[in-house]
Amino acid sequence: MKKLLLFLLLPVAFNAQVVGTWKLANQAAAMGVGPSQGSMQWWSNGVGDLTTRACMFDDSITFNANGTMMHYMDGQTWLEGWQGATPDACGTPVAPHNGSNPATYAYNGTTNTLSVFGLGAHMGLAKVINGSEIASPLNAADTITYLTGLSNGGNTLTLDINVGANWWRFIYNRTQMAPVANYNVTFRVDMSQYAGAANVANGVFVNGSFNGWCGSCNPMINTTGSMWEVTLPLAPGAIEYKFTVEGWNDQENFVGGEPCIDTINDGYFNRYLMVANDVTLAPVCFNSCGACTNDVTFRVNMNDYVAAGGSTAAGVFLNGTFNGWCGACTPMGDIDMDGVWEIIVPISAGAIEYKFTVDGWNDQENFVGGEPCTVTNGGYTNRSATVSVDTAFSVVCWESCTDCPAGIDELNENEIVIAPNPATTALNVSAKSEIQTVTILDLNGRLVQSVTVNGVAASLNVSGMNHGLYLVSVTTNKGVYTKRVIVE
Repeated sequence: MKKLLLFLLLPVAFNAQVVGTWKLANQAAAMGVGPSQGSMQWWSNGVGDLTTRACMFDDSITFNANGTMMHYMDGQTWLEGWQGATPDACGTPVAPHNGSNPATYAYNGTTNTLSVFGLGAHMGLAKVINGSEIASPLNAADTITYLTGLSNGGNTLTLDINVGANWWRFIYNRTQMAPVANYNVTFRVDMSQYAGAANVANGVFVNGSFNGWCGSCNPMINTTGSMWEVTLPLAPGAIEYKFTVEGWNDQENFVGGEPCIDTINDGYFNRYLMVANDVTLAPVCFNSCGACTNDVTFRVNMNDYVAAGGSTAAGVFLNGTFNGWCGACTPMGDIDMDGVWEIIVPISAGAIEYKFTVDGWNDQENFVGGEPCTVTNGGYTNRSATVSVDTAFSVVCWESCTDCPAGIDELNENEIVIAPNPATTALNVSAKSEIQTVTILDLNGRLVQSVTVNGVAASLNVSGMNHGLYLVSVTTNKGVYTKRVIVE
């Protein structure tokens, strides 16, 4: 009888951990989607969405002690195209995702799962169910199970759900916070640029006002590569701290005024943190407020892209995991106008994915998967690399793991001369053997001039052409030779 009573009480005890009212966290990245659990690299809400989607962020979900669940939307929530909204906007909740159907829930603190039951019952976005994203209210599920994580002393509830190739994450906070004795704070330091690398083998430590600057009492763990970390339970309030090596045999030395340093006028310059929630601190470089970075040079040859009719007039860009696939925020340059675009970017050590794009996201590289320079995650195939030191990646052709084949400027077996360059009035062309035709194309691939020669020399009038860069192609019996020419 006692065993049966325990079995009956366990679900109630588990449910008690989430009993109360919850709302989506009023913050950027309160919800997002990516290729793996916890990743939001493909999309997450920004600060502006707290206003544009306010009708969703004010929705509340109450888990009652008796196992029932109530979804309150106050007459408005965020609607998407599959619910009839054009465009996506705030509007009257659409059944069955309007909280009108009876709903229950079950939280399991051992398996860290939360299941909601009832047609249309959901957390986060209504379209997100196990294994897919539905395309019609008629496809609503009556059971959805989320993987969960409770943090901040039970005041923050993180929900993850796999929808097939993607993972969604939703972060909720209690509307009435429960008092917390200690918060879990994870410290992380990158020792890759520490001058005394040999000493690191004897241990890296975190010392602070919370442990009496004790030296070696809080050792960190070398997790991956040069990264060290430790998680400590700390009471709410302000702390000072720094990272040390071999106890106190070496330590960080700040000069004061750095953005992560305390402003207390006591003659000591230490890192500073206000402990107010569970937090995993961003990794920092030893003796720095920022992450350790390596200067990485990216270079892409766009000549074949242009020759095939593409245009780089709107710019070539670099997009990747290191800049949030932001579109046009990392523009590349082609200063010498040789068709090879490049940029140097400071990047933290580790694995990266990236690709080259044109005009923000208006055009992008497309790989089929399996290429030696790519990796496929969640249905997306991107270039991949591992960054550990300053490096310059080899020049690659657009949509290729190697450079473009020689043919533009590189091969000139017929000793073709195109001059002057830059040209102002006339462009003279000569060759060792007979020239058949000379054509001039602009960077959009449009034909500007074409002349039939049938000789070893020709002169083209360029005085009426717009100033800029052009592709001049000379056809002979040995093939086609193309050169970039500037008209001034």
